[in-house]
Formats: sequence, C-alpha cells, structure tokens
Amino acid sequence: MTARLDEAAPGSAATRPHTGGGVYALLALLLVGVAAPLVAVLIRAVTGYDGRPSALGQLTESANLRIVGNTVLLGVLVVVIATVMAAPLAFLMSWTPLRRHRWIDIAVMVPFLTPPYVAAMAWLDFTRVNGLAERWLGPFGAGLRAVVETPVGMAAIMACEIFTFLYLLLRNRLDTIPASADEMAAVAGASAGQRLRLVLAPLLTPTYALGALIVFIRAAGEFGTPVTLGNQIGFPVLVSEIYGNVTIDPLNFPRAAALSSLLLAMGMTVWGLQQWVSRRDIGFGGRAARRATVGTGRWTAAGLLWPGLVLLVSVVVPYIAILLGAMTILRSKPPTPDNLTFDYFARVLRPGRGLEALQNSVVLAFIAATVTTVLAVACALAIIRRGRDAVPRARSAARRGVDLLGIAPDTVPTIVLVIGFIFFWNAPWLPLTPYNTRAMVVLAYVVITLPMALQQVKTAYAAIDDTLLEAAAAAGANTWQILRRITIPLLVPGLVAGWLLAFLLGVREVVASSMVRPSSLPLLSPWILGQFDQGHRAEAMAMTVIGVLSSTVVLVILEWWRRRLTDRSTR
Repeated sequence: MTARLDEAAPGSAATRPHTGGGVYALLALLLVGVAAPLVAVLIRAVTGYDGRPSALGQLTESANLRIVGNTVLLGVLVVVIATVMAAPLAFLMSWTPLRRHRWIDIAVMVPFLTPPYVAAMAWLDFTRVNGLAERWLGPFGAGLRAVVETPVGMAAIMACEIFTFLYLLLRNRLDTIPASADEMAAVAGASAGQRLRLVLAPLLTPTYALGALIVFIRAAGEFGTPVTLGNQIGFPVLVSEIYGNVTIDPLNFPRAAALSSLLLAMGMTVWGLQQWVSRRDIGFGGRAARRATVGTGRWTAAGLLWPGLVLLVSVVVPYIAILLGAMTILRSKPPTPDNLTFDYFARVLRPGRGLEALQNSVVLAFIAATVTTVLAVACALAIIRRGRDAVPRARSAARRGVDLLGIAPDTVPTIVLVIGFIFFWNAPWLPLTPYNTRAMVVLAYVVITLPMALQQVKTAYAAIDDTLLEAAAAAGANTWQILRRITIPLLVPGLVAGWLLAFLLGVREVVASSMVRPSSLPLLSPWILGQFDQGHRAEAMAMTVIGVLSSTVVLVILEWWRRRLTDRSTR
C-alpha cells in the first residue's frame, strides 16, 4: 500500500498525463499557425511585397504619426469607458444578491454577439437628423448626436461591445475570492473603502491588467466602428488604413505591412506592461469555498440602477434602432404601425439571399470552435504542471513556448494576424496551402479564438484538486483512465464555456471572414456589411436580428447546461 501511495504522491507521473512528445507537436502547430504569419508580416514590412519597396520609411510622415496617435488615443478611451462600465457591474454580479439574476449575464453577452459595425450603424441611425433620438428626446437628442460623432462617442460605442471581455474576467476573478478575505479585513476594523483599496484592488490588479490588455488590443484592431463611424467623422486609425490598403485600388501591400508591424509592436508593448503588472498574482487554489455577499447600504439604489444603465446604452438603445431599422418601410417617416413591416425578415431568408451566409457561418464556426476546444485542452494539459518532478529543460522551454503562443493572438490585433495569413499562406513557394478555401476560414477562426478557449480550460484545469488524481492513481488507474474519467469530466464546464465563446466569436467575426474567405463563399458578417454598402439597410438589420437571436438561443441553452454541470461538480 505504501508503495502505491508513493507512486501517486504529488510530483509523480501517475497524477498527470505524459505530454513529452505532445508538447513539441503542439509547439510546432502553434509556430506554423501563429508565429509564422506574424513573422511574415515583419518580413514583408522590411523587404516590401511583389517587387515594391518597403514602406517603413514612410511611417515617420506626419499623416502616419497622426494615425498612430489616433489609434492610441482611441484604445485608451475605450479602456477607460469599458472599465467604468464593467468594474461596478462585475462587483454587483459577484458580491451582492444581484448575482441571483442570471439573465443579466445573458443580456451582457448580447453586445458580444452583435457585429460591431452594426452597433455603430445603429447608433448613427438612432442619432441622425430627424431620427429617433431627436424625435423622442428633443434638444437632448441633437446633443447626443454631437457627442456620438466625436472620438469619445466612437470610443463609447466600441466600449459597449468590448466591455463584455473585461466584465467576464473581473466577475470570474471575484467569484474565486473567498468571503474570509473580506471578513478578516472587516474584523480588523477596515472600512468598506479600505477593504476595496487594500484587499480587493491588489487581488484584482493582475486580472484587470489582462482585461485592459484585451480591451486595448481589440479596440486598436476593431474593424467595424472605425471603418463606418471613424471614416465618417474624419478620425482614421491604423486598422481602417490597413483595410483600405488591401481592399481599395490601388492596393498597397507594403504600406499595409508597415502599418501592421506598428500594430504588432503596439500589442507586444502593451502585453509586456500587462506581464509586468501581473507578476505578483495571488491565487486561492481554485473555486472559493464560500462566496462573499455584501450589502450596498446607502448605495442600494445606485447598485440596482447601474446594470440597467449599462444595458440601456449597450443593448436597449442599439436594438431599438436595429429592430426599427429592420421593419421601417420609409426611414424619412416616423415608425408608425403603417410604416412597419416584417417583410424584410422573410426576404433575407429566401434562397440566394442571407440564409446561405448564415448557414455557412454557423457550420464553419461550429467546426472551428470544436477544433479550438480540443487544441485548448491539449495546450492546458501541456502547460500546467502537476507535481514537483524534474522536467527536462528543453521540454520546459517548449511548455513556455506553447503558453506564449497560445495567448499570442490576444496580444495582436486581428487584422495583423489576417494580413499575416495572406502573406504566409498565399506565398508562391508553398507546395500546398489552404488559402482561398473554407479550410483557411476555419484556420483563421481557430487561431483568433484559441486564447479565449484556452483561458477557460486553464482556469478549470487549475481548479482540479491534486488529491483526486492521486487517489485515482492509488486505486490503480493509469494516466489515460484518470484523464478520461476524472480530468475531462471536471473540465466540462470550462470546455463548454470555451467552446461557446469560440463559436459565438466565429459566427460574428468580420475581419478574417471578409479578407481570407473564397469570393464564392458568403458569410454572415461580410454579407451584412455588403448590404449596408449597397444601401439595403433594412435587410442588413433584419439579418443581424436573426443572427443574434440564433446565437442567443445557443448561448442560453449552453449556459444553462454549463451551470448545471458546475453546480453538480460543487456538491
């Protein structure tokens, strides 16, 4: 018996999968899928493209410096506004009785499901001259239009979609902080403000740094709002310039590569700052044994109103504009019953219209999310060490490489990755390439969504108690039996959450869907954007509603299942 317990002791190979060869295989996959496209961007930025010289020397021109300044300013504004929206809401939904209202979590995900350029168009439609805001709010509506058509208004619209990432990270982190951490400070005489400043803030800083990084990078690489609203108000940023260089004649790939290298450098700089801030992360060993619950006291009314205010600006107002835009016959007239119709919904679902685009997006996103989840599980098993056994230096370096490349797509704006896909996978020296096929779209979705799925799986895997694995090993289970019967079942809530995020992002993804898909393959986001460009606003809004409703149904079902699995695992 003693010998078997020794075999299952912490640090033994019996408590964790043997991932030696698997680590190197994963590293090779990520080097090809993630690192190679980014290296291709840097090479093209230095050497030029298709016989045209490098455009790096042009980056010091005043026009380009202005574009860089606009990008940084926009990213900072989005981070600030997203923080104001997400931080109080995360606290209320984790540490107060409001967490019982799970429908708020579903509602907060709606902006994430909405293509960002649609949200921008909805706000422009809502605040246009003689629009809904002016009709319903009078002079205040006109003032709201003046705010929306500024960089601050542009940042606010983008924050209404991106704040979801920060909210989920902060809320999940707050869920893991045990009630004893707050209670001990209270017993020691600390006031509510002191507990917030001296206990909660340090514990949340690493997570907030990661969330702020994601928000900044997504804001810097956001495609829809800068191309729609930004171009309209004369506020160019790097992503809109890159997109114009590769889609509008005359094409200028060297300049696109040079600007992409700037975005890449910006993302890596912000990632380095985040790593520095997060170097002293404090963990609690997994799930909190007892959740903290605090009263809002004299701030009760404000606490109840804040979720309503956040949902008002991020969901209610945009979707009023989207629904009415999908049903209004004549935009110049008020939305009275005789000026509303459901015909546009039926029109977009006819064969040869938007139905094929929706079906293609759902199928490709489903395939990509499944591949992403499998890859995320493999990466998590390779990255997280269980036990204290010695690991060869080469394998340890490979693990760090897998960890770094697994999260790398979240530190780089999506358009930089997509430009890298074009340069690398469209290279004439490749004997075989998925470029210009559906496989290229799936590959792009997998790379883009991997960090989110990996984060969910890593969190779930880190919460597994080593004693469960040791007990199974002591009972005679081998490595793969432990993996199949204990590890994977305990990972299911994290797997579901990761798959769901990857699927939803794949369905609404616009940059890769627009730039690497075969021209004969209709996809949801490019189809909607094309309808806007052709002046078919009602059809675009109608398909947006259909797509978001479909995604919301999937979200509700899987979230219900995930919570059941989580509740069952905590009993």
